[in-house]
Amino acid sequence: LLMALIFSVIGSFQLFNEPALLQRLAPNVIDSAYTPNLYTYSLAFVSQDVNYAAAVSFLLGLVIVVVSYTVQLAVARRRR
Repeated sequence: LLMALIFSVIGSFQLFNEPALLQRLAPNVIDSAYTPNLYTYSLAFVSQDVNYAAAVSFLLGLVIVVVSYTVQLAVARRRR
C-alpha cells in the first residue's frame, strides 16, 4: 500500500501525456504551465530555453524526493 501511495504521488507530479493531448483540443483551458512537465517541455522545445528547463526539471525532482520522503515518514510514524 505504501509503494502504491508513493508511486501515485510521483505519477501525479509527472503527468504529461494527458494535458499535452488535451491542450490541442482545448488550448484556452490547458495552457503550457498546466503541469510541471508540460511547462518544462514548452520551455525546452517551444521557447528554446534549455537551461531554465533543466533547472525546473531538477527542482521538480527535488520536490518529488521531499514529498516521497515525507510520505514515508508519515507512514512510519503511523506504524509505531
